[in-house]
Amino acid sequence: MQVRSSRETLQTPTQLDTRFGAVAGLYVATLVSPALLFVAMQWLNLDSELVVLGLLGAVGMTLTAAVAWQVTCWGGLVAWFNSPWVAFLVTSVGILPMFAYAFQAFVYIAITVADLQAESTASFVGFIGFFLGFVACCLGSVLVPMARTRLVNATVDASEVDTEWTAGWPRQDRFKLVIGALVIVGVSYALAFWQLGLQGVTMAGATGTIPMVGIHSLASERTYRVTPVGLEQRREARWVESRQLRLWSQFDGFSVTDRAIILHRQLPHFDIRCSRRDLIDDDQDVIAALETHLDRQDS
Repeated sequence: MQVRSSRETLQTPTQLDTRFGAVAGLYVATLVSPALLFVAMQWLNLDSELVVLGLLGAVGMTLTAAVAWQVTCWGGLVAWFNSPWVAFLVTSVGILPMFAYAFQAFVYIAITVADLQAESTASFVGFIGFFLGFVACCLGSVLVPMARTRLVNATVDASEVDTEWTAGWPRQDRFKLVIGALVIVGVSYALAFWQLGLQGVTMAGATGTIPMVGIHSLASERTYRVTPVGLEQRREARWVESRQLRLWSQFDGFSVTDRAIILHRQLPHFDIRCSRRDLIDDDQDVIAALETHLDRQDS
């Protein structure tokens, strides 16, 4: 395949804004603070939950401020988030402390429900670590689109946009994707129950929601823009706008069917599918714009 695009350079901002730095700082603090708290608890022999909370607040604020200051001076950081593997790691790494602290969190909840006195603050710190692991997953899912949006803003000039359209996956393809995901999740639950019993199903429940959320995002409606650098994808959510730029060299061409315009990518990446029903009368303009950058494979 011959890629016809003449420019494929991602531009990064020289500096990042305070809002992005604050989210990045909170993300790091939620992951690191519980581990530091465990060390401090053992070293100082802490036995008061109020003291633990105060120390957690001090450590968390210090880490947040330090990381935020470093991040705002490092504009090139956002380029890392354009990688799907980095994005997956950032959004899912919070599951690791959730697994690590699951037992201590369960013990603390059991003690609290039974109205018993805990022998140490370890279970309380474990409960905090479990909760903050969940918070880290949420912050990671916000941090990734924030970084990608800033990367696109620095790279794409609005005056260079050729064609813009809004479309989602065709209904039939979306249905097949959901069925496939349900089968994979169901098999994972069955294997977890076979190996670990009900505890394994509970642990798998936390990770089973991630592919379902990802699949919903993958097949949902997006706004696409053809630029000299690549294909821009924009998806607006309630709290954050997500924009991502995929270079033309990342595609293997495109094809057109009765239902969809399909931009092909190598595995393990999914193809990008745009329902022609959503395009109404604009599909020929979209096809013409794509032909200036990619080879059409069905002709």
